[in-house]
Amino acid sequence: MTLGRHLMYTGATAAILLTFRSGVEVLLFTTAGILIDADHYLAYVIRRRDLSVRRMFRYFNEFQSVERTVPYFGLCLFHTADILLLIGILSWFFPLLRPVVAGMLFHHLLDIIDLTRKGVPFIRAFFLVEHFIRRRGKGYPYY
Repeated sequence: MTLGRHLMYTGATAAILLTFRSGVEVLLFTTAGILIDADHYLAYVIRRRDLSVRRMFRYFNEFQSVERTVPYFGLCLFHTADILLLIGILSWFFPLLRPVVAGMLFHHLLDIIDLTRKGVPFIRAFFLVEHFIRRRGKGYPYY
């Protein structure tokens, strides 16, 4: 899903949440729901050895045209259940992390819906162990 769509859906949800949650909680939800995608930038930097944000957006825009032919893109660390579980456990001790978990889960749900709609629901790893197994596939990285 594009950054613009994530901003639109997260912003609309944040507006609704403001009616019954504090401004701080909504800010944390929104920030987490957007910044979770920082792992796409990390994946791009590792794969292309390039720090350009502009070229990263171009790379992922071009990737959308071939993603149906790619069996596995790779690891998006912040989108894994491992990270979500870790932050979820931490939220028991630090309640301010609860809106962060909610924002990340909301973002992840949007991604799953979008990837399923595109016909590529398993293009990313859901677990770290899964990544270490799938990256050994023939031709990885594919794009």
